[in-house]
Amino acid sequence: ALELQGNGGSKAGEKSASSESSSSSSSSTSRATVKVRTVAFDNDDDTDLYYRDTLEVSDGSGPVDALANALMRALVPTYPQLKDVELVDYKVRILDPTAATGAATRVMIEFRLGKTTSWTTVSVDRNVISASLNALVDGLEYALVEHTSCCMLCDDAYDV
Repeated sequence: ALELQGNGGSKAGEKSASSESSSSSSSSTSRATVKVRTVAFDNDDDTDLYYRDTLEVSDGSGPVDALANALMRALVPTYPQLKDVELVDYKVRILDPTAATGAATRVMIEFRLGKTTSWTTVSVDRNVISASLNALVDGLEYALVEHTSCCMLCDDAYDV
């Protein structure tokens, strides 16, 4: 599975990332940093699993675009099948407007692969960046599981 860690001292297996924004007179830019753990495929020994940690930083037109760019930079070298996955739509809804800044947010992200294949992931969290990251990771994991011929995320990849 994909493991993401940010600068917040997360425990292994938790999904998190850091994101920062800056604005200039002409445009605003966000920067995201992700640490991704993937299975290393380049080992000759098939008995043990090895993992590779990758730290990537990327800019984007907003925090979600920066997160998506950083994730793709970290994952495409190991999973080149992801290079054709596109983020098509991003929607945020506040689920309890009376809760003000403590309200849960629902993030829906639509992905596309080619011209005919698309899917949507949903995540809910009180932190919109966390919900966005979870929906992004779910969408990329779905692409690997459903649309690739060999996937280390699937249970059948670990049959001995």
